[in-house]
Amino acid sequence: MSALVHKKERLYHAVMLAFSAVVYGSLALMVVNVPATGGVVLGYGVLFALLFFMMHGLMLGNVRGNGVRVTATQFPTLHATVARHAEALGLKKAPDVFLLQAGGLLNAFATRFLGRDFVVLYSDVLAMAEKEGQAVVGWIIAHELAHVRRGHLRRRWMIMPGRLIPYLGAAYSRACEYTCDRFAAHCQPDGAVDGLLALAAGPELYRRVDAREFAEQVQTEGGFWVRRAELLASHPTLPKRVAAVIAAGANVPAYSPVHADAPAWLTSA
Repeated sequence: MSALVHKKERLYHAVMLAFSAVVYGSLALMVVNVPATGGVVLGYGVLFALLFFMMHGLMLGNVRGNGVRVTATQFPTLHATVARHAEALGLKKAPDVFLLQAGGLLNAFATRFLGRDFVVLYSDVLAMAEKEGQAVVGWIIAHELAHVRRGHLRRRWMIMPGRLIPYLGAAYSRACEYTCDRFAAHCQPDGAVDGLLALAAGPELYRRVDAREFAEQVQTEGGFWVRRAELLASHPTLPKRVAAVIAAGANVPAYSPVHADAPAWLTSA
């Protein structure tokens, strides 16, 4: 599956890792050679890490305390989908999956805490699947599992200082999203375009969106502010993501005829 990894993901990761190594090494030297200053800097770093750890733990505690855990008897179809895609992606163990009500949001996310991987799926995604079919939820699940497969959750602390480089952290995140979109399209090719269109237009209207015209919208809705917004965003724009999954071989819905020859400029990070 290495061919599915976005060409810039490894490059950005290498640059961030190198920069982070320099930062961590410099901090270690500072602690040894200038204990007073180095100790203060290290203390603030530890304090920040503990604060992040506590906030992350509380967030996940809320999910586990209020969400519905997906099991073989609780939403068995969804559980089987998770197991199938986890196996296809080569995961030794499928993450724990929780269903959470989020006030109509169509989304999901993967996270990691104390060595355990989790996927949180917002309930409206599953409700949409009950009406429209399982392909979309299958693609969304595969996308989140791809983050686990690629180690995006494990490597966060290693490259954290690299995010201090302007725009690089966001660019790396966008490249990771392209990679996970491709992995998910490989696992569930019939749900990729629909899944992204649903994020754009909602579960009631996405079938009325012409995917080709939406992908080409980048040409008409570009400009300075659109590009600046994308440079700061953790995810590529949805039209670019649609073009990218089509170029990667995702099935195009019959109601929205799209050609697979998506222009290269649509899929740049």
